[in-house]
Amino acid sequence: MFLYNAWYVAAWDHDLRDTPLPRTFLKQNIVLFRTTEGSPAALEDRCCHRCAPLSAGTIIGNEIQCGYHGLVFDRDGRCVRVPSQVKVPPGAAVRSYPVVERHRWIWIWMGDPVRADQSLIPNLYWHADPSWRMIGDYFHVKCHYQALTDIQLDNTHSRFVHPTSLGNDGAIATAPRLRREANAIYGARLMPNSDPPPIWRRAADYQLEKADHWLTWTYRPPGSITFDVGIAEPGTGAFEGNRSRGITIYNSHGITPETERTTHHFWTSSRNFRCEDEALTRTLGEIRNTFLEDVAMLEAQQRTLEVFPGAPMIDINADAPTIQARSLLGRMIDAEQNAPAAAVRA
Repeated sequence: MFLYNAWYVAAWDHDLRDTPLPRTFLKQNIVLFRTTEGSPAALEDRCCHRCAPLSAGTIIGNEIQCGYHGLVFDRDGRCVRVPSQVKVPPGAAVRSYPVVERHRWIWIWMGDPVRADQSLIPNLYWHADPSWRMIGDYFHVKCHYQALTDIQLDNTHSRFVHPTSLGNDGAIATAPRLRREANAIYGARLMPNSDPPPIWRRAADYQLEKADHWLTWTYRPPGSITFDVGIAEPGTGAFEGNRSRGITIYNSHGITPETERTTHHFWTSSRNFRCEDEALTRTLGEIRNTFLEDVAMLEAQQRTLEVFPGAPMIDINADAPTIQARSLLGRMIDAEQNAPAAAVRA
């Protein structure tokens, strides 16, 4: 099940070039394109004439032309020209979707366009702020989207899935502090005098055996997770806000369902120190392999779930963040489905 009235990450800004981009979100086929004015647009990926995919067509100025019979549609989905006749047939249109370009990502609203409030898009300013250096990528993951949320919020898995990069004993020994609001969950693990994760040790060229390590995150359903992580010399005030004796990393994840078994994963990792140091960028670029370890585990988990459908599973204490996240999203989906004005769907 999906939440429709929400913003989802649809693409990177550089994905929209001079050809249409077909993608599937929430089991709906969408074509994304950028107009010559520079604005992103999103339409259902079909021509209203004979259902040819518009993504097989051509961008012409601020419009998209079907590659089958040449019908032309504007960014609002209206057919504005039929090459073989003078008049456009009444009702010739396809569904359009609200899209916004912000923080290097293209965001799409899959539900009722009247409810597409841009203020709900999280502020990921560090993606484009010149005082930060950002790296990022996109993965197509063969798993349910909630499983990808689970692994991000379950920090205890790092000791076993990422032993050479993010693994540390402190995350296992430290229970998370959770705070829940109407449409978000905040989590924090503050680990004083702990073993620093190997990748942060390498990034900081950190020589001490122990460090104050923090790992905080914000989950905004259905698919936005941001992390504030880092290490500092023990007892230098990092937990109180003085990070001058340490390093800070912000990681962002955009998790967008494609189907019940496939997911779009957009991610970034950003730093605000030694931004011009290319060697450091390469070191921190190792995080890509770390996230690919998540992909491998999740795809293996999905295959096992399909071999053992309905198999019983237990919960453990470490599952508290993921259980709360699933509960919050479930309530939002239930409220949407039971609302008097139901979500608009294709």
